[in-house]
Amino acid sequence: MAPLDFGILGPLQLTWDGVPVPLPGRTLPRLFAVLLLEPGTVVPLHRLVDAVWGEDPPATAKRQIQNTVATARGLLLRSGTSELETVGDGYRLRVRPEQLDALRFQRAARIAREQVAASEPEAALTSLREALDLWRGPALAGLTGRFIEAGALRWDEERAAAEEARAELELELGTGVSVVADLRRVLDRHPYRQHAAELLMTALYREDRPAEALDAFEAIRRQLADELGIDPGQRLKELHTAILRDDPELQAPAKAPPAAGRPALPAPAQLPADSVHFTGRSGQLKALDALLGPGPQVAVLSGIGGSGKTTLALHWAHRVREQFPDGQLYVNLRGFDRAAPLTPLDALAGFLRALGVPTEAIPSDADEASALLRSRLADTRTLVILDNARNSQQVIPLLPATAGCVAVVTSRSRLPDLAALRDVRQVTVGALDGDESVRLLESLVGPERVAREPEAAQRIAQLCAGLPLALRIVGTNLDGQHLSLAETATALEGRDRLAHLAVEGDPTMTVAAAFDLSYQALEPEEELLYLNLACVPGTDFSKDLACALVTWEPASAERLLANLVAAHRVEEYRPGRYRFHDLVREYARQKAEAAFDPAAIQRLREQVVEWYAKGTAALPVEEYRNIVAAFLEWNGHPTVSRLLTRLVAFADAGYREESTDSPYELPELAKVAQLAIETGVESAEPMDAVRAYALADAVAYASGEMHQSKVFAEKTLENLRRTPHGDATGKARNDLATTLIQLGRYREAVSLLREAVVAAEHSGKRYVQVEVLTSLGTVLRHMGIFAEAEALLLKARELDASGPDGPTTVYPLLTLTGLYVDLGRISAADELCREIGEMLRGHPSQYYRARLYFRQSAVHSADGDLPRAEAALLRGLELVEQVSSWRHQLLYTYALAELYLETGQFDAAREAIVKVEHLGRYETSETLAVKARVLCRLFAADGRMRAAVKYGRQAVDVFAAMPDPLRQARSLGALADAYAAAGDEEEAEIHRAQAASLYSALNLDPRPIGSRSFQRAASRGRAADAAFPAGGPRGGGHADGVVFLGDGGRREEALAAYRRVLEALGLEIAETDPPRFGSFFQRFRIAVWGNHRQVRAVDLAAAVDASTGTAGRGPQVDPGLVEAVSRLIESLRHEQEAVIQIDAILIVKHANRITQRILTPQEQALLQEHWTGVDLPGDIGGVLRACGINPLVLPEEAEPQAKGRHRRD
Repeated sequence: MAPLDFGILGPLQLTWDGVPVPLPGRTLPRLFAVLLLEPGTVVPLHRLVDAVWGEDPPATAKRQIQNTVATARGLLLRSGTSELETVGDGYRLRVRPEQLDALRFQRAARIAREQVAASEPEAALTSLREALDLWRGPALAGLTGRFIEAGALRWDEERAAAEEARAELELELGTGVSVVADLRRVLDRHPYRQHAAELLMTALYREDRPAEALDAFEAIRRQLADELGIDPGQRLKELHTAILRDDPELQAPAKAPPAAGRPALPAPAQLPADSVHFTGRSGQLKALDALLGPGPQVAVLSGIGGSGKTTLALHWAHRVREQFPDGQLYVNLRGFDRAAPLTPLDALAGFLRALGVPTEAIPSDADEASALLRSRLADTRTLVILDNARNSQQVIPLLPATAGCVAVVTSRSRLPDLAALRDVRQVTVGALDGDESVRLLESLVGPERVAREPEAAQRIAQLCAGLPLALRIVGTNLDGQHLSLAETATALEGRDRLAHLAVEGDPTMTVAAAFDLSYQALEPEEELLYLNLACVPGTDFSKDLACALVTWEPASAERLLANLVAAHRVEEYRPGRYRFHDLVREYARQKAEAAFDPAAIQRLREQVVEWYAKGTAALPVEEYRNIVAAFLEWNGHPTVSRLLTRLVAFADAGYREESTDSPYELPELAKVAQLAIETGVESAEPMDAVRAYALADAVAYASGEMHQSKVFAEKTLENLRRTPHGDATGKARNDLATTLIQLGRYREAVSLLREAVVAAEHSGKRYVQVEVLTSLGTVLRHMGIFAEAEALLLKARELDASGPDGPTTVYPLLTLTGLYVDLGRISAADELCREIGEMLRGHPSQYYRARLYFRQSAVHSADGDLPRAEAALLRGLELVEQVSSWRHQLLYTYALAELYLETGQFDAAREAIVKVEHLGRYETSETLAVKARVLCRLFAADGRMRAAVKYGRQAVDVFAAMPDPLRQARSLGALADAYAAAGDEEEAEIHRAQAASLYSALNLDPRPIGSRSFQRAASRGRAADAAFPAGGPRGGGHADGVVFLGDGGRREEALAAYRRVLEALGLEIAETDPPRFGSFFQRFRIAVWGNHRQVRAVDLAAAVDASTGTAGRGPQVDPGLVEAVSRLIESLRHEQEAVIQIDAILIVKHANRITQRILTPQEQALLQEHWTGVDLPGDIGGVLRACGINPLVLPEEAEPQAKGRHRRD
């Protein structure tokens, strides 16, 4: 069976027995391209996905790759010499070298190099010609994508190098073959290759084309200057000069261009070997490349021991060595070494000897030797590598002074003194990232081992914390031991990780040994701060905490901390926040354990706890994990339970934290609380148990577990009463009361809060007073004790205190706004909203802003401006979703659903309720009662009367038990309308009477919320009546406004108005005795629609006209509107049921917001389905959407209040 042949040196090509194999589609060619770029290597699935789709893969990307692999395997069945294997989460394509043109090219180029080394130029030329004949165009021409283009570029670079080598041999051997065209093509593809330009200039000169040779020089000089900001290399400049002089030696084919001015000795080439395992560091390499352009020509590579500074410097030096034809100098200054540091004079002597200065001519004075070095390096292109410097004093004498030379310094210090004297590029060499670490490990142990155990490789990379030295040690050990990667990872996860990061038999090859050299360089005060910081649990620390751990003045502590940063002992990864490298922290902790006695460790614990616990200001979110870590590590030690107070604050704020990557995790805090309780109940100190139960209470409350919260709050109060001062501030009673409020146990809460108010006043803690007064004012408001509630809230407002979250005045103002809405004092409520808005200007909390939007929505709704009410609710809901305030998300959603019901958007209301079903565990008595009222109205609108009555009764019962008389009355109204819609007018009247009794007891109008809506609707109805022609029916419009607003006390007025309409039209309908409004209204609509379509068209047009505001200019009717409605009526002549539904639009007089809406695609589809051929204005489309409105549904105003602990709400 003939094998498949693969080609990537040009467009992708597969041939079988000389016949091309088609590769259809987008995915298959890219799959083969990526696999053939790395033959015999495992290519991860994610790289294949990236190669095919880039940064926006489809959801089915993995499945598509798997399907494409199956297709590829079908093609490969024709070949017995290639195999596509699945290895872990990747694939490997095995091919024989003769099957892939790139491998054949590579082999021929390697043979050519060997032949040149063996002085066989003719044979080498033949080999290179054969290699280049394999190319059919640019590698993988026509295929795009990051991975493919990068791989193709590597092969194109090898092609360019081979073309240069061939041209050089043609010129050297004088074969007479012109290489000018080939070299021009190389420079077209790679315009910065100076060697190609050198060969092109030589070839043109030898073909008697010196002017073109000079033009070629000018072209590359301009290209390098404009795009890279550098000059041509020395060799190219010398060749340019030789051509200008018409140097006869240029004609000698076997000789290289002259090197005028070079010393007799060869240029020094002192660079140690490059590392074959070099990985990553693209950012640092780019920073070093900038040394070749204008600007600083000295770079300091700094980082902790073992971070790979020397490896990086040498790799870059080898990469750019051709840019420095006058030599490369290297010295290990032994700044951090077991041997003594190299003196500047010794280093200078070595450099000068390499530059040809006889030993006896080297000055014995360091300053003179430095001056001589600068003289020798003047006007040269020399690279100087100063490795492992301890301080600036070692470095400064060795630096060149002129442009053209570049110096790279490596050190464990940033060498700030050097930066003060010279223009220096600072390049930090930090940890490798996860992928780079795995790639380095792969290069050390082989890709096969990593592919077999990818998860273990990731674990090793993590445990080595990206430190190249640690990874190299692991690689060395794996190479010499029969351990799997998983076994190695398990060993590193043990107690003493540093002990395993060592090469057996080589005491210098350990991570600890590398860190020892840095540790020994610390000054005593720096050492103390370093060890203290290492003992602080957590992931990072602040500058303030660092200063608190030493007894010196803050300025001195800050200076020492800056020294540690400059020496890379710690890292300032954000302004004012610092961290250790993972392995450095472990090393420093071991040193601290050996240096400190137990008493010193305990003093350090107390200092840390005191710093975290002091004051009332909120701690930044970064401290959350640090406090958790400190408590878990130090639990059981004296005073450590004080940390729990801070965790309580985090638990309170955790479910409303703005950050999308918030560190707060309530399940984690619940475990901490349980551990704290187990420790606290056994402690002789009662406050340990108090703090533990307080944390458990806060977590349960934030998690919506109100019954658990009650148990823990009671335990907190019980243990607090065992302490000498008890609940001196009343805060514990406030916490228990807020939980009782959520459980609907208002009377118990009031009793506790009255005690708490007294305690808070005696304590003098103003922010606690504000909390307690607001809690009591909130619950009294809901109990209908409005006057006392207002007095308490106004008193809290006057205190103007500040608490952990900033000004606490916002708490009472938010509640006071809701109270004023209840009382119908809409202007006062609106003014408070503006005041709160000003208070929150610039405040970071999205939570408080969400609560303001909720209040604004209630104000707009009460004022009849439902579009603005809906907009405010949606904004508030978006914010509470962001901050994970689940209970408020429920309340806001149910309020939004009620708003949707009022505007006839039944589907939207239903969808809103379904959307929060997953939050059922966070329901409280309050949210369940509000939800029940919403469901009562929704099921009534759907005609599911049994369910409507069930939920209406549930809402009434729950609000009555709290007690919450105002919302009980509103729920009674909803239940009455459900009975009326079901035809049970008797039950409806009973519940209306109960609601009216409650309103009367509260001294409130039966419609305190929406009273303006009623007035507006009634006035618009009257305007519509006035628009009828003389002698037409009057009163129907006003009656519809009354019916829609559900004013039970004015039903008789509505009936009388509708009867006048019937009388004017000469119609009669059968009525029940006593009259049942629902039955009467249905028959009224049938009679009017069935007999007087044109009159009702005018009625409807007038109603809409009034609702859009034109009625305010006088009794007008838009003729176009009348015509459109008339055509609608005509189209519905045989659709009696639809006619009845459409007639519900008569009640649109109240709803100017609907007529101004644009039709949604869903609404358009609904209209097209039922009313084809009707061309309606856009505003009418919004009106038609309200066809499902039941005029007997009470448009209840939702006013759920976000009660609870003000410290949590």
